[in-house]
Amino acid sequence: MQASDLHATVLTDLIDRLLGPAGTGEALRAISDGCETARTAGLGQDAAAMARLDGVTAGLDPILRESALAYVSGDLRRYLHILDMLDNVLDLAPLDGINQIYWSMQRQLFLMRMDMGSVPDFVVERLFPFYERFLRQMAARLGLAPVGRKAGQPDTGRVVIVTNQFLSAEHQPSRDLLLLAVRLQRDLGRTVLVLNTNMMPDRYYSPFVPPFAAAVEDRLSGEQTIRCGGERIRMLSSTAPGVTADKLSGFLSAVAAFDPDLVIAFGGSVIVADLLESAHPVMCVPTTSGQIISLADIVLDFGGHAPPAGNGRLARSWRPSRFGLSLRRTGETATRAEFALQEAEFVCVVVGNRLDAETDGAFLCLLGRILDAIPQALVLFAGGVESLPGRLATDRHAGRLRSLGHVDRMEALMSVCDLFVNPRRTGGGAGAAQAMAGGVPVLSFDGGDVASVAGPSFLVADEAAFVARAVALADDPTLLADARQEARDRIATVEREGADNGQLFAYMAEAASLFAKRR
Repeated sequence: MQASDLHATVLTDLIDRLLGPAGTGEALRAISDGCETARTAGLGQDAAAMARLDGVTAGLDPILRESALAYVSGDLRRYLHILDMLDNVLDLAPLDGINQIYWSMQRQLFLMRMDMGSVPDFVVERLFPFYERFLRQMAARLGLAPVGRKAGQPDTGRVVIVTNQFLSAEHQPSRDLLLLAVRLQRDLGRTVLVLNTNMMPDRYYSPFVPPFAAAVEDRLSGEQTIRCGGERIRMLSSTAPGVTADKLSGFLSAVAAFDPDLVIAFGGSVIVADLLESAHPVMCVPTTSGQIISLADIVLDFGGHAPPAGNGRLARSWRPSRFGLSLRRTGETATRAEFALQEAEFVCVVVGNRLDAETDGAFLCLLGRILDAIPQALVLFAGGVESLPGRLATDRHAGRLRSLGHVDRMEALMSVCDLFVNPRRTGGGAGAAQAMAGGVPVLSFDGGDVASVAGPSFLVADEAAFVARAVALADDPTLLADARQEARDRIATVEREGADNGQLFAYMAEAASLFAKRR
């Protein structure tokens, strides 16, 4: 089928979906599937097709329309239209709907689905100020007024860590949060309270596509004590859905009663932590290399990259230090037979929690070029998936593309792999770190968490270099052995940098000092 015929077919299907029902999660997911098909088919670069799509959808719900066209084209100017619309009704629109739209935008940015060149200053100049206005509106409408300690009173030695979503020890950011809490209590002598706020939407409140709902661990509700690293960590959770006065005022009251010296926002856009910035010093510890939004006094980096553009609040708060990733080191190994692998095979592995979205058509084509060039190669996919196995089954390399689903024995899996292959994405840093700790070299483009963790020696400039690097490693045992050792050395360096308690203490003290100057 020629490109023009394909575009016509895809466009017709997408229009039918957009003009059809959109009032349920199932309908929104069907529209999103059509948008994804159009995006991967290149419809966004077809000016005539986009003009027709623009015209026939003019009467649709503006949030549905603008988000769908943004999905297909990657054009952030569509998101500007949405932000302008929300600003006009910010005092009237349901808070849950605004929250849904904000996080859905953030997810598309995280998945690298948007063309940052279309609005280069989108995050710093538009999304961040909107986030500030949203929080002010939330505080005003829900009557939220955090209470801090009077100036001049002595420190209490207490720290609150706030996260949007704590899930389990299987969830890398949750595990890293516990590691931070342990370090604060065991090494720095602090008493820690963790707030698991579940402020990301857990259901659909808006017709934004693609719809986004975060996972919630229902058993983590109320007060718990978690044992980790020989420490007992106290945690308060609320699994109540939505943005409500009871939920937020409950968290603010708990913080006032605990009376911390410092609030740590674990991740970006941590709503409860940012609501507390008027009453307490706040430090933000990012969990990704993406552009972090935070009202904290100090915002750590994820890998020593350049600060946010300009001289605004985000740029002033940025500090070039990465908090360490928690790696599982059980020493467990495996034989290739345990994973149905042959000794002579060159085993590539792709690891992630979002492989359905990250393993798109373009990445499968790239993997196909590697498999064409290396007859003994195969690719494993490790991570929970739904749609990926079906797509792999219809690929021309179906027998050499194997989805393992969720893998508990990740360290054992890495012991039988030769190369960690990374799609274009923001996430994946924890998987890459685990691979490198096991002596598995990384193959990645620049940009994203994996590139930040792996460092320049494991990055390539384009697809031709991507394939050539894989071929070189498969063909030269000495080169592969050297790359394995370099991977181990690199991750050891990253771990040392992230485990610097002196640096962590210095940033905590600086955050307190900056707060004292601005209060």
